[in-house]
Amino acid sequence: MADSNICKEVTIKYIQEGIKEVFFKMDSALHCYCNRELAQELRGLRDRNVLLLLIDGSAVFGRLGRLEDRLITVLPAVGIVGVTAVRFRPPNPTLPGVDILVSEFIVDVCDIAIVVEGPFVFPPISETGKLASGGKYGGHQMKAGKSMVRQQSELIEELEELEGQNVGIVIIGGWVIGGQLGEVSDCVALFGPGTTAAPLLITIGALNVFGPALVGGVQPMVGTFRAWVNLLALTGLMLP
Repeated sequence: MADSNICKEVTIKYIQEGIKEVFFKMDSALHCYCNRELAQELRGLRDRNVLLLLIDGSAVFGRLGRLEDRLITVLPAVGIVGVTAVRFRPPNPTLPGVDILVSEFIVDVCDIAIVVEGPFVFPPISETGKLASGGKYGGHQMKAGKSMVRQQSELIEELEELEGQNVGIVIIGGWVIGGQLGEVSDCVALFGPGTTAAPLLITIGALNVFGPALVGGVQPMVGTFRAWVNLLALTGLMLP
């Protein structure tokens, strides 16, 4: 059973690759979301193209760079035609489909709610990243079925019991993930593409992401996408 207290130490120390000591000092307004297990996953995704969904509701797309102390660098994505900059969108789905383009983005690891990695063909937060029918999703209400909102520790325990099932979760920042739940360990949950269908929330073969920084409010990601979720930001579960 997950012990959420593991993720709330005032100072977290671990050794990366047996040589370099790294400290996370919880000295920011976001300290309650600092998660060493998620930081370890981020280290393993270095140089991969990822979509970062942040606690503040914004989103960043690019290639993961170095992680120092509590800060991680995002660089321009590689292997995608026409992409030469890091793409950022604030939490407003009604904004035009033009992203804010920067050469580098540095973010506090404590601000990361969800990390999505997979075979990106287009930047997922721009208008060009939407599926042909993607714009139609934004005007619908989510049919979530049974919803549970409880104390966070109880939610994590409930989530553990749902490993292998198709579910949706709600995360601080206005984010919703729908798909097949994989391993739940300590303070991180892994999601993959759905294996059943539930109207809008879950799609067979896709990882569905809803949130305020996405054009139209939703992005179905078809293919072998994976999402690591910071369970310190978990607020609700949805059972189709």
